[in-house]
Amino acid sequence: MHQTPRPSGARNSPTESTNDSKSLDIFTQSGYFTASDGASLFYSVEGKGPPLVFCYGLVCSVLHWTYQIQELRQDHQTIWMDYRGHQNSPLPADFDSVNLERLTLDLEQMLDHLGIPEAVILGHSMGVNVALEFYKKNPHRVKGLVLANGTPHRPLESLVLTNALEPGFNFLSWLGDKQPAALRFLWKSQKRNPLVHSIIGKLGFNSKLTPKADVAQYVDQFADLDPRVFLRLIGAYRDYDCTPWLHEVKVPTLVVAGENDRIIPLYQQEMLNQLIPDSELFVVENGSHCPQMDLPEVVNAKIREFLGRI
Repeated sequence: MHQTPRPSGARNSPTESTNDSKSLDIFTQSGYFTASDGASLFYSVEGKGPPLVFCYGLVCSVLHWTYQIQELRQDHQTIWMDYRGHQNSPLPADFDSVNLERLTLDLEQMLDHLGIPEAVILGHSMGVNVALEFYKKNPHRVKGLVLANGTPHRPLESLVLTNALEPGFNFLSWLGDKQPAALRFLWKSQKRNPLVHSIIGKLGFNSKLTPKADVAQYVDQFADLDPRVFLRLIGAYRDYDCTPWLHEVKVPTLVVAGENDRIIPLYQQEMLNQLIPDSELFVVENGSHCPQMDLPEVVNAKIREFLGRI
């Protein structure tokens, strides 16, 4: 079991607990629930008040939402779940269950486990698609949406501003089928490769704003995951397209974008804004694919303004 590292100030115990923290005076609860197919999934709750549910991106972690949770747990119930095969949630017995449809059902069953009928859902990157799919299946349970740095349409066609990465993912899939040991070795080697740290730091973050320690944590977490989880999700994610039904979204929606997002370009968030009725687009100046980590105070203030309106 992996414990998810977090920046200073965030809770890091993955054991079942319910208490009032004397140091922070923040209610915390964490533990596991069992999904309908038997998978064990880790969840965390911090704070009390109107519920907010945070969904992170492709083979990522709650690290990407840490600064928002630290701020919003003061007067909200902040909730998140580790997807199956991610961080504190063990690998599922059936790898075919690692897909967007199942992740969405897991989110629904976590809220059932916690007895939460309705919440604001916040998604980052692929978490945007988890949030949207949850809304599609459970519109009555969504009070509002915050969609950060996501895409409504076939992400690999524009990932890193080009479709050139798709052959690379095809190669990794082939390697996983033919030489799984070689794939695992190649995957793990990212953890100690300074070039990988540098490339990810420049592509996924604003390297002048996001602390290097946060980037290093992300690379370590990414390398510790089983590459089969990544390949399964990429397979599910590559053909995703919600453009035909986004006009049916009827809840307040805030679309957040980084001005200089090199992973999912700005025009994808502009498309979300155009297709979702009455949504608002907020472009973070100098923001990257992770503006909520680059400039957390700016993003937190905007999210608070949005929540105040709904």
